[in-house]
Amino acid sequence: MKKINFELIDLEAEPYEVLAKMRRHHDELADANIALAWQKNVKPDKDGHLVLGKCIKATDLQKEFMIYDFVILLNQMVWEDLEFTMDQKSALMDHELCHAAPSEDDEGAQKCDERQRRVWRTRKHDIEEFQAVVARHGCYKRDLERFAEALAKKRKTPLFNTPSKEIDGARLQ
Repeated sequence: MKKINFELIDLEAEPYEVLAKMRRHHDELADANIALAWQKNVKPDKDGHLVLGKCIKATDLQKEFMIYDFVILLNQMVWEDLEFTMDQKSALMDHELCHAAPSEDDEGAQKCDERQRRVWRTRKHDIEEFQAVVARHGCYKRDLERFAEALAKKRKTPLFNTPSKEIDGARLQ
């Protein structure tokens, strides 16, 4: 029998409460229709990284069949783990919402398609770097400097008061 790895999350479930709370930080997404779904049976990759969530923009074809602009996939095993705190759930949801963004023209106005539907895009992470490169060369790019400044500022009030843990052999960090 084929396993089903995805399931829409009930609108009354906790993840939608977290979504509503985190959307307050994302005014640019006020008109975006966002669905939540569980991703099941997620295993760490070869490097031991476990995907906690993923924001997916609906394609033009998908928009013909559904009203959603984005679907946020949540790793059900991690979300439902009793040690995964509400602070961590909020940070994860906030992270996934940061990937969702309006598509804008050269003047900064939101783009619309020929049916007058808003056009959206997914945004990449602010930085992409290896820890070993930073250890050898320091903050050699402006994006790393800005990220280090944000970390130093936030370090005074850590988000997580518990040490990172492992789930299924992958380190949650």
